[in-house]
Amino acid sequence: MEETPQPTSIAERHSLLDILRGFALLGVLLANMVSHSGYFFLSKEGMEALGTARIDHITEWIEHFLIDGKFYSIFSMLFGIGFALQMNRSSTRTVTFPSRFRRRLVIMFIFGLLHAVLLYVGDILTVYALTGFVLILFRNSSDKVLLKSAFILMLLPIIQYAILLGINLLNPAEPVVEQGPRFFDEVIKVYQTGNFLEIIQMNAGGLVLGRYPDLLFTGRFFRVLAMFLIGFYVARHMIYVNIAANRPLIRRVMVWGAIVGIPCNIVLAMMMTTEAYYNLEPLGIVQPLVYAFGVPALALCYAAAFALLFENPTWKNRLMIFAPVGQLALTNYLMQSIICASIFMSYGFALTAQVGPAKLVLIALAIYIFQVIFSHVWVKYYRFGPMEWLWRSLTYKKWQPFRK
Repeated sequence: MEETPQPTSIAERHSLLDILRGFALLGVLLANMVSHSGYFFLSKEGMEALGTARIDHITEWIEHFLIDGKFYSIFSMLFGIGFALQMNRSSTRTVTFPSRFRRRLVIMFIFGLLHAVLLYVGDILTVYALTGFVLILFRNSSDKVLLKSAFILMLLPIIQYAILLGINLLNPAEPVVEQGPRFFDEVIKVYQTGNFLEIIQMNAGGLVLGRYPDLLFTGRFFRVLAMFLIGFYVARHMIYVNIAANRPLIRRVMVWGAIVGIPCNIVLAMMMTTEAYYNLEPLGIVQPLVYAFGVPALALCYAAAFALLFENPTWKNRLMIFAPVGQLALTNYLMQSIICASIFMSYGFALTAQVGPAKLVLIALAIYIFQVIFSHVWVKYYRFGPMEWLWRSLTYKKWQPFRK
C-alpha cells in the first residue's frame, strides 16, 4: 500500500535556508520596484520630469551593481536545494517523487500565471515552474554533470546573444519609428486610469508580448536552471548543514565571489545604463559576458557570507529576524505584489510612473518591515503561510494542519 507523503515538518526546516529566503525577498522587492511602480516605462524625459533624477540615477546604478539578478539567483539556488531535500525524503517512502514534484510545479505555474495576469507581469513563479520540469531530468546526474551543465548554461546567453548580434550586423534591422504616442505611455495610462479589466488585459498582453520574449532574449531560463543545479549540488553534499566542516570551501566561495563579482557587476551596472544590449550593438556583448560570471559569483558571495555569519551565535540571533519571512516566502512574494498594486494601480493610489528609484527604496523598506512584523506574528500561531498551506495541501491532495 502506498504511504501518504507528508510535507516537511517544522522540525525538519533548516534556519539558514529560511534566513536566506527572507533576505532574498528583500532584494527581490527592491529589484522589482521599478517595474511594480511603472518607472521602467517612463521615457528619459519622463524620468527627468520627476525632479529627483540625480539621486534616482545614483540609486538605480547601485541597484544594478548590488541587487539586480543576484537575489533571484539566490532564490534559484534555494529552489535547487529544496528539490534535493524533497527527493531525499521521497527516497525513504514508496511514493514516486517525479510525479509528485511535477504536480507541485503545475500548481506553482497556475499560481504564477494568476499572479502575472492579475497583479504583476514580472512574475518569476511561472519561470521556476517551467524550468523545474527540466531540473527533474538531472535528478540522477553525477556531481560532474551538475557542475559542468551549470557552467555551460551560464555561457549559453553569451552564445545566444553573439548569434543574434551577428545576424543583426549582417542584416541590420530597420530603425523603428514610432507613430503617435509611445506604447509605454499607453501602458502607463491604463495603469493610472484604467479599470480592473483593462489592467488585466494589459498584463496578459504584456506577459505574452513583453515578459516572455524578454526572458527568452536574455537567456533567463538558462541562468535559472544553472542556479537550480548549483543548489542541487549544495544540498547533495549537505554543505549548508555542515558549515564548520565546509568552512574553507565556503570562505573560498565568498572571497572568489567578491573578487569576480564586484568588478564584473561594476561593468554590468555601467552597461545597464546604456541601450547597447537591447539595440544589438557590438558593445552589447559585454553585458551578457559580465552577467554570466559576475551575477552568480556575487550571489554565491552573499550566500556564503550569511552561512559563515550563521556560525557565530551573536550573528545567528541577529539573522534570525529574516527566518519567519523566509518561511512564508511564497505568501510574502505575492503579498508584495498586492501591496504594490494597491499603491500604484488605478484602483489604489494610482501612483504609476510618478515615483523614482530613490523614493521607491523607502517604500520597499516600509513594505518589507511590515512583512517582517507580519511574518513573526503569523508563525507564532500557524504552521505555514496561507499560500504555502494551500500549495502543500494541493500537492499532497490532503488538507494539511494549519494552526499550531
